Amino acid sequence: MPDEHPKAGKPLYLNIIWHQHQPLYLDPATDQLQGPWVRTHGTKDYYDMVSILQQYPDIHFNVNLTSSLLQQLDEYYVRRLKSFVDGKKNRVSARRYFAAFGGKTDPWIDLALKQTGDFDEKDRQHLLTNVWNAFGLSDVMIDRFPEYKALRDRFQAVGAKGLSEQELREIKFWFYLAYFDPDFLEGKITLVNGHTVDLTDLVSREGDGTYRLKNTVSEDDCNRIVAETYKVLAAIIPMHRKLMYDPVSHHGQVEVITTPYYHPILPLIYDSDLAKAGQPDVPLPARFHFPMDAEAQVAKAVTFFEKQFGMRPTGMWPAEGSVAQDVVAVFAKYGIRWVATDEKILARSQPEGRPKYFPYALSGGNGMESSVAIVFRDTELSDKIGFVYQQYTGEEASDDFIEHILRYAPAEGETDRLLTVILDGENAWEHYRRDNDGKAFLRALYRKLSKLQEDGRLVTTTMTEYIRGNPGRRISPHPVEGMDKLERLWPGSWINGNYDTWIGEGEENRAWEYLLQARTDLANSGLPQPDPKARAPQRNTKAWYTYRAWESMYAAEGSDWFWWYGNDQNAPAGDKPFDVAFRTHLNNIYEFAGRAGGTIPVRTFEPVIREGTTTPQKAQGAMAQSRPDLVTVLFQVDARDLAVPKAIFIAGNHELLGNWTPNKIRMYDDGTHGDEKEDGIWTIELRLPPGIDLEYKYTNSGAEGSWAPGEEFSRVNRSVRITHEAGASQIVFRKFGDM
Repeated sequence: MPDEHPKAGKPLYLNIIWHQHQPLYLDPATDQLQGPWVRTHGTKDYYDMVSILQQYPDIHFNVNLTSSLLQQLDEYYVRRLKSFVDGKKNRVSARRYFAAFGGKTDPWIDLALKQTGDFDEKDRQHLLTNVWNAFGLSDVMIDRFPEYKALRDRFQAVGAKGLSEQELREIKFWFYLAYFDPDFLEGKITLVNGHTVDLTDLVSREGDGTYRLKNTVSEDDCNRIVAETYKVLAAIIPMHRKLMYDPVSHHGQVEVITTPYYHPILPLIYDSDLAKAGQPDVPLPARFHFPMDAEAQVAKAVTFFEKQFGMRPTGMWPAEGSVAQDVVAVFAKYGIRWVATDEKILARSQPEGRPKYFPYALSGGNGMESSVAIVFRDTELSDKIGFVYQQYTGEEASDDFIEHILRYAPAEGETDRLLTVILDGENAWEHYRRDNDGKAFLRALYRKLSKLQEDGRLVTTTMTEYIRGNPGRRISPHPVEGMDKLERLWPGSWINGNYDTWIGEGEENRAWEYLLQARTDLANSGLPQPDPKARAPQRNTKAWYTYRAWESMYAAEGSDWFWWYGNDQNAPAGDKPFDVAFRTHLNNIYEFAGRAGGTIPVRTFEPVIREGTTTPQKAQGAMAQSRPDLVTVLFQVDARDLAVPKAIFIAGNHELLGNWTPNKIRMYDDGTHGDEKEDGIWTIELRLPPGIDLEYKYTNSGAEGSWAPGEEFSRVNRSVRITHEAGASQIVFRKFGDM
């Protein structure tokens, strides 16, 4: 599709919000992060997602940075590594680092800086078999690093004891290098803080798009890669500051917003009975009703944001787009002028029938001066970026995006329209098979949007620009007071239009019961709830232990633990690490409250997840789509004429089809997964995005990763288009070996 689009009617306002979040991986008892994902996404996503705008000065958008992400980034990486990194030599003083923070920052940094020959069994376990280990990246990503993939395959074949010291050294090195944005692998990048990163002496990009080592990996390389990592992490917040939109001067391209501090489902913290509206027939736990905690989560986020960026946020992305009329006043109280959620919430709010391409006003309870604007995302387009475009080239995806948004452009004389797109800005890209890290898509998209602005077809805008106006870009003010008012905001989230991802299943309800018990015990401990806007007290005082007890409470209220409980979401590496993290926060409430002199009982919180209680349904990291937005596809293959010694498998061009790994995705002939038992027709039921084109084929009983001897066709693939009707069902029936 050409970039030129002749002007027709008024320009459309486009409001893009990229959401960046990591839960709190900190175990306060050890003062160490238990997960590496702040660091890995820091070098792969958080810097370049905004720095790319320097190439497209006419593009404006919003970025949401959660407090739990920023806290870990700033305190546990930037501040703790700073004094040990020589930016000119690109090296870390390992001796001084271990003396100060060994075992207290990120265990994968310790592994990188420790001599591989000195690894003990615990080190090898953490590197190779920890639930968050060095092979915990998508198949799409590791395919771009053949030597890394070969190490994974060798480990799977021979185990940890079969690996040489050099192989272990290369594994720990690759776990860093593979998570650098491709820009850093392909050229010299000057960061906003003046440092440069250039990894081209370490790897070369081949003609097929893969990367290979130029030299044998040394311990010095492993030390250097930590220094390079630090330089990128230290530049993330400064880059956001540099491009941050100032509503007074109208300078900047990015409106930075935030989320309630520990990423809670705020309405459920305010009153868990709000879930009854969207889940009327589901058993819920005893009522959790702590409006003061909801206020604390918002107040802490605003205070922390101001400390990081020098100004208060005017917008907020409630965790998971979870909203309710009851919490609007909480946002308004702390100066939040706009929030966002999904169009499913608008469809159920009052009055009905309102279009998604307008913002609306919500009453904060004290007149129009406390009103809060709310926008509703275009679900289909947001989900296309997250789940569909991973099968497209960058040009194909950007063309589809442009075609979609231009449908909403207003005619001359019509009211201005604002179309909102909101999605995860970090997890989608590692599944983009035809476009490394989504770079081609983003560059093509911003190029096409720039041309559309030049042609007068649309205006990319931050939300505050749209509300307050920006004369330099000819954006007229659209004050909240002039927006149509919603009389009643439906309580729900961007997943299914309710809260059922976090409450209602057995595991989820058990976790809420634990949370209520801990909150009740803390309330009865005699320890006052601290001012959420106040600084932390001096360490190791009673006031500090009181503060830590309440912080542990707020951390336990985070949504991420509840996300993984139950059968509706399952982590690729398993849900148990999140269960451990949740109960660690609960246990720390009692530990710190006891040290503060509080009257608090001794309690043991047994694992919420019990063996055999969950059935994995998807593995998409922390992204998800609402159930009605997916299509239930029943793949069936007739193998009645075959001897099937093990099973029939399906392989194809989607994560749920194994990304073309043969004999990985098993089908069933045992009466489960939509199958009829032992009829010779093998079945698997998958939930897939509507409208995608799949290529696939079947295999018979081979070893994982090997096409021989059971591949049905060696040179051709089957194809099917998933129906565009979200929420529908589709049956794909074929005979093994017949086209």
